[in-house]
Amino acid sequence: MQRVVIIGCAGSGKSTLARRLAARTGLPVVERDALGTLGSAEYLAAIAEMAARPRWILDAAPYYANDVVYPAADTVVVLDYRKPVVLWRVLRRTLRVELTRRPAGAHRPQGLAAFRDQGHPVRWAWTSHASRHREGLSLMDSPGLAGTRLLRLTRPVQTRRWLRRMPRTDAGAPE
Repeated sequence: MQRVVIIGCAGSGKSTLARRLAARTGLPVVERDALGTLGSAEYLAAIAEMAARPRWILDAAPYYANDVVYPAADTVVVLDYRKPVVLWRVLRRTLRVELTRRPAGAHRPQGLAAFRDQGHPVRWAWTSHASRHREGLSLMDSPGLAGTRLLRLTRPVQTRRWLRRMPRTDAGAPE
């Protein structure tokens, strides 16, 4: 396992799993949201450059870069948790971000403006859950990923068990 993509609905724990997996394996984490403006030419170039590297963990593949990211990956982890689990997690993160006024990834403090934001993580988790579930299932059946290790984890306890079974490397902290 050298090139890993973690996908799932907003709030499923993609970034958290990426960091924990990096701590165990020494693979560098590439934060999708830190690559620039989504969809820009610079962003697409950064995705292509990342995919060409020999080692990485990507915490979510952007839809418009599937043809670059998935063929380069040797492992795809699908966090396919039930909607109540995801909503609880994203609500908990929202509360933490709002109370501490510190961002968590792309999740920024917004106060009451969050209720009007169509892209807020709570609203995004609510509206995108079904489509992310379907995307994960379609990946599992994709003939183009026949040589790729595909893991569908449907409960957080499965994810924790899988991570605990992951051998630690001597590589130390993530790059």
